[in-house]
Amino acid sequence: MPHRAPSYRGYVPSAGDSVPVEPASLSARAMWDSYIAPRRPVVLDGLLDDAEWHGTRWTDLSYLRTAAGDAVVRVEPVHPHEDCFGTATPRTTMSFAEYLDTLRDDTAGKYYLTTQYELDPEQDSDDLDAGPPLDPLLPAPTAHLAADFPRHPRVLGALVLQQCNLWLGNSHKPKSSGLHHDFHDNLYVLLSGHKRFVLFPPSAHAALHLRGQVQKVHPNGLLVYEDPGRIRADGLDALDAAHWRVAARARARLERPAKRARGANDDREAKYQDAKDTFLLLRETYADADDAGDWDDDEDGDLADGDEDEEDEDEEDGDVDEGNEDAAEDEDGDEDEDEDEDENEDEEKAHKADEQQDSPAQDTPQEPPSFSRIKPHALHTHFGIHPPIPAPHPDADPLLPGAGCPPPLVVDLKPGQMLYLPASWFHEVTSAAAPDAPHMAFNYWMHPPDGHAFDAPYTDAEIWDEIRTRVV
Repeated sequence: MPHRAPSYRGYVPSAGDSVPVEPASLSARAMWDSYIAPRRPVVLDGLLDDAEWHGTRWTDLSYLRTAAGDAVVRVEPVHPHEDCFGTATPRTTMSFAEYLDTLRDDTAGKYYLTTQYELDPEQDSDDLDAGPPLDPLLPAPTAHLAADFPRHPRVLGALVLQQCNLWLGNSHKPKSSGLHHDFHDNLYVLLSGHKRFVLFPPSAHAALHLRGQVQKVHPNGLLVYEDPGRIRADGLDALDAAHWRVAARARARLERPAKRARGANDDREAKYQDAKDTFLLLRETYADADDAGDWDDDEDGDLADGDEDEEDEDEEDGDVDEGNEDAAEDEDGDEDEDEDEDENEDEEKAHKADEQQDSPAQDTPQEPPSFSRIKPHALHTHFGIHPPIPAPHPDADPLLPGAGCPPPLVVDLKPGQMLYLPASWFHEVTSAAAPDAPHMAFNYWMHPPDGHAFDAPYTDAEIWDEIRTRVV
């Protein structure tokens, strides 16, 4: 399906530009005005100056073992063919203490501690008034280290936390993450080792051979691969946003102000019921659209492209709905034969899925749509980035950026520095350990702002006040 015409209004590098370097003491207001609002990367020289920041303790691995050794983590093995990270290679589960042991033995460099995405089992998503479940803010091992860092760094102002992660590996031979983008604003804190970032703005997406197909580009740069009318510029799914509005109004109707005019309680109840009805209707609408395999009109009133393209998109994602086709065949009286065919087809799909797990080098639906097919060695060689990652094998894919791709910004991040990267900025990260220390970083992912005011970075204040309350 053709991508939407870009509407990105943020910073795009010009020839000769570099990423600015500012002191870590930069005021939150200056950070907003110069970098967050314009959607421009910046290096902050120094670490967090919040009183709660004690993350430098983590470079002592014995401290990490004592503080978080019992945490259970899922680590990424290096890709067996591409010799890189940032792929769908199945993760390995172990205790954090066991992972720290791998940093010292002959498996050093074969694993990488990255994001730890798992739904929080303690959240009750069936309570409509509670709002939708959040991704865990502090996945392992960061929950065990919570006393060592602030939840909302001063320099990021009023942005709302989405998640924190610890990044830890010990490869002395540089390894790449692969070129990709994230869906949240990122403050990346380098504690030890070396990291080189190769950066492209969101507007370069059409030249970077992404695994997915961009359907919409929001003004703040957020790239959308799904129904273009469903994902908002602040990153919220429209159904989740409607759910948060229910939660906000459920809380408001229980508040007891000192003085309230006659009829105000009725007004609050009416607003709550209206939000609830809107959510339930939207949920039903989306469920019907999912069953039909169609997309709703987007928020601008533009229709998604034709059914043929949608079917192709669904097949790439592995979510093709075959129910209607099977039902039509059953009406012809071939139910038993079709059941046998379906069983054979299911067995074939299961076999293919097993093969994909055993051979992760294949381009499978597991690979995130936000990753580029361009291999790091080809990217580095094409733009003259030195030293380049070597090609993993002689027949490595030579795919290069498309016509019109801008030259990248390159950042060599040093320990004791931080990089701010707005949502959907593409980055390829090459990591290498120091002679006497692993490469270690800690990052904050913040929900991308869609507003224009320092003290109100999100336009939908009712919803974001509620989310902020839950996060805090």
